Amino acid sequence: MEQSTSFQRKDGAELFGSFHLGDAELVLPVAAVQEVVNYPEAVTQLPLSPSHLLGLFNLRGRLVPIVHLGQLLQVPTQGELRAAKIAIVELAKGCVGLLFDNTGEILRVHGEEKVMFAGHSSSLIGGVLKLDGGHRILQLLSVEALGNLADMPILKLDAHAADTSRLRAVRGRRRQSVSFRVGGSRLGLPMGAIHEIIRVPELLRSVLASELCLGMLNLRGDTLPVLDFARFLGLSPTSPGGFSPGDFDDPRRILVIKQGDICIGLLVDDVESIVGYHEEELLAIPSFQAQRAELFASCISKADGKQILLLDDAALVADPTLLDVTDGHRELYRTEDNAHGVQGKRRSGPRETYVTFRLDQLMGMRIEQLREVIDYPEDVMQPPGAPPFVRGILNLRRRLVTIVDLRALYGMAGYHDLAGAKVLVVENGEEKFGLVVDAIENIVTIDANDKLRVPSVLGNQIDHALRSDMKEVVELPDHRTLMLLDAEPLKARLAGERVH
Repeated sequence: MEQSTSFQRKDGAELFGSFHLGDAELVLPVAAVQEVVNYPEAVTQLPLSPSHLLGLFNLRGRLVPIVHLGQLLQVPTQGELRAAKIAIVELAKGCVGLLFDNTGEILRVHGEEKVMFAGHSSSLIGGVLKLDGGHRILQLLSVEALGNLADMPILKLDAHAADTSRLRAVRGRRRQSVSFRVGGSRLGLPMGAIHEIIRVPELLRSVLASELCLGMLNLRGDTLPVLDFARFLGLSPTSPGGFSPGDFDDPRRILVIKQGDICIGLLVDDVESIVGYHEEELLAIPSFQAQRAELFASCISKADGKQILLLDDAALVADPTLLDVTDGHRELYRTEDNAHGVQGKRRSGPRETYVTFRLDQLMGMRIEQLREVIDYPEDVMQPPGAPPFVRGILNLRRRLVTIVDLRALYGMAGYHDLAGAKVLVVENGEEKFGLVVDAIENIVTIDANDKLRVPSVLGNQIDHALRSDMKEVVELPDHRTLMLLDAEPLKARLAGERVH
């Protein structure tokens, strides 16, 4: 007999809530059910999770896992998931959301109507309720057995409170991450973990190639393997989509991760944006027993209801599978290079990292000059009397941001459609400016000694405002010219215009 956790009435009756799942009617103690909610609009899939975990959703600032109870009980559900109900159930170790087809009723049950199963503590069905003289049989879910399942995702309430307390202590510390998509999941890596982001070139063949390792590339003297990151995370492999290597329309990118001796490329479906966040805005991810579960550090909750799963870069580079691939390539090609007397390219100057974007031409801005990158907002306020290059004012997390149309500022042709435009958010003291650009390209790392001054002949043909902000260019390894935009004189000029 397991201990009952239901409400005990003065008349000896206990309260249970009933739920429908397929053709079965199940009950839970009312005391164990915190609330019942509709199936959420935004559900975040967690890679490498068990099949019965449908995903995570944000319930008032807390990530709750949704468990497909029908899979655990091998009971087919009815109807669409969107029409299902989620019972938020408190277990001994935390809480989960159990998926049902729909809710039933609240039942007052007396002792003789409840039959508990003895000696089956691991069974999800802990007993039955025999109502209406035994003509109505309801299966009683065992809260204890649910909590003891080895792969049951659990959000530990005490750990959540501890994280909240710890994060309050570091309130105000701002971080940046690069968000990207892999197999339908939105993931993020800390900005400092990414060496650069490149388009998908034609990969070199590797003797260590496999379904996971697609080949290798030579990046300015570094030979690094390229992994299909979707396969690594147990998701559908990334499809080339009919694109050829280097195709401009190919949304796929390679994230180059470099830490110490580890240098590897991760193929992803596309790179979305640069996301700024404070540590107190992070949500704890429920823990569960699964392969590589330690990869997922926390979650960034966005205003649109979608979540970005933030990866732990230290756990990523320490993963045994990743280490095997990188160590194998490093040792193999280091040996070959030594045998042929080949040395890597000497880097004679400091390395600088730029975010590249389109504004008719390919341009770049130092990554430390950026706070974040956002989609062009719909809710922009139009202030009266603003200069023609000011598109409006945006309230971004209680801070006003002046949206500046760089095309108008630099005398370029205007936008026909802003649906795909991005906004680079920069700061000038207490002021924030959002610089509208056509699209975000990549993140690249260059040698500072490779930068060239813009020739005076070319400079004289550029708009005067742009000439003040862009004084250097650099040639990229793919032979494209990157125009380097300096945000400092631009911000100073915008502040002087008193565009607010």
